[in-house]
Amino acid sequence: KRFIAENAKGKDYSQIVSKKFNVAIIGAGPSGLSCAYFLAQKGFSVNIYESKPEPGGMVSGAIPAFRLTDEAMALDIKRIEKLGVKIHYSYNINKSVFEDLRHNNDFLYIATGAQQSTELLIDGIDADGVLNPLLFLFDAKDGKPTGIGNHVAILGGGNTAMDAARTAYRLVGENGKVTVIYRRTKKQMPADIGEIKAVLEEGMEIMELTSPLKIKKMPATEVANTNSHHAYSLTCIKMKLSGVDSSGRPKPVPVPGSEFIVHCDTIIPAIGQELDIDFAPIELLKVKSESYETQIPNVFIGGDAMRGASTAINAISDGRKAATEIIKKAGIGFQNGNIIKRPKTDFHQHIINRSRREYPVKPNETSFSDRKNFKLVSTTLSRDEAIAEASRCLLCDEVCNICTTVCPNLAFHSYQVQPVKIPLQKIKYQNGKVQIEDDIIFEVNQEYQILHIADWCNECGNCTTFCPTSGAPYKDKPHLYISREAFDREKDGYFFESENGAQTIHHKKGQLHSVLTKSSNRYKFDIRGSQIALDKHFRIVDYTTSEKDNFEINLKEAAEMKIIMEGAVSFFG
Repeated sequence: KRFIAENAKGKDYSQIVSKKFNVAIIGAGPSGLSCAYFLAQKGFSVNIYESKPEPGGMVSGAIPAFRLTDEAMALDIKRIEKLGVKIHYSYNINKSVFEDLRHNNDFLYIATGAQQSTELLIDGIDADGVLNPLLFLFDAKDGKPTGIGNHVAILGGGNTAMDAARTAYRLVGENGKVTVIYRRTKKQMPADIGEIKAVLEEGMEIMELTSPLKIKKMPATEVANTNSHHAYSLTCIKMKLSGVDSSGRPKPVPVPGSEFIVHCDTIIPAIGQELDIDFAPIELLKVKSESYETQIPNVFIGGDAMRGASTAINAISDGRKAATEIIKKAGIGFQNGNIIKRPKTDFHQHIINRSRREYPVKPNETSFSDRKNFKLVSTTLSRDEAIAEASRCLLCDEVCNICTTVCPNLAFHSYQVQPVKIPLQKIKYQNGKVQIEDDIIFEVNQEYQILHIADWCNECGNCTTFCPTSGAPYKDKPHLYISREAFDREKDGYFFESENGAQTIHHKKGQLHSVLTKSSNRYKFDIRGSQIALDKHFRIVDYTTSEKDNFEINLKEAAEMKIIMEGAVSFFG
């Protein structure tokens, strides 16, 4: 990705603003910039309001230079601005300004990040030698004095803690020492595994199953015998894992009588980050189900402002997805987008390719003896290396199928469907009048689908362990039951039967039981005492109903059942 970014400098990013819709974005971090980029490509007029004098948020301000250069960030900003996006710097948002932005724009996206460090509530936390982790990273990135001593204790196990540790390591000098203290084990650390590995490889100690209790300044007589500017004793206690906490993670509990002292000059508590918004009621900024829209109409939120401290990739993803939702709400289609179509995947050859392991290109990294500086640790691949690395791509966004290969009971069935876009109708009965109206467009873009054969599953969780998207396939995928008895016992799932040339799929969800039957390219959909006849294009031909009160029946569920039926036909042959 870095090779592509650095070699795309010559591309012309011309301004394409149509000014049909105005969008205000609060925050010029990765999420706000991502949202602005995708909206600008669709012709929205986008203004970003940033409280700092420069863009990038946590990425530009806190991610150390040995991981990301200012030049790389500046290149991305330039591309976004060339699309017509305007960034207003040193712009503070209060309640009045927020309301003005709401009323003067068609949509608003909140991407303020989580730029307030979580406070560690232990005795002595207000000591001079305790540094705010984010301010420490900001100062180090700007080349300002940080006040760091020779022996540093980092408290926490997230990515910010790892960045703080690796930055401190470069500032403490040849005789300095950096120790990471974490209350669970290394395996439970929330930081990316690559960041944990880098900390260990660079020679820092991770003191696991250890929790800080209090900070105390050492007596002046002891400090005088050291070269430290600040000298503290950090009382810690050993922990053990016992059960799970409310989030389902292993719960650390203190080991009685295991207290001990860690001597250090600087303590950096990087235990988390919190939302810092005072321009709108927090309860109104909660998102709707499966949406980025808040309780305030046309106001969206994403990135760390929505999910809490997370990765830049998640923030960028949220920005793109929020932009997609805004584009759809504005009624702008995607059919004219510049979508690059890949050559059609040869499924059987693709599975053969998956059976062979192709090792990655070894990254070019500076030696461990040359890490006491802020030079980039990983350098860019050569053209040939980039091509070789890209050729290993297994197109997981098109074909995953990992669950079908790791299930010991063969309880997953992979099948192919033709991508479809079906304009659905709905039946609306109100005040004695019946209307058939156009409804949503039902789309299936993924050619390869998965069915969960529920009768064969013993819920071992193997599919969850290996799922690359952190899903739980045995729970998430549509449940197809082979036996009618099993289907009748459960509350959620599908059952397929075929008789006299007609194919029927049953669906249960709680107390609701619906049926879709296909016969001679015609469909009949039974739901809540209503029978709807559909032609081969899924348009309503006729209907009968026992409903007497006002009601509305849409066909989204029927369209989903049509796709499941194709999978069932594929499974049963």
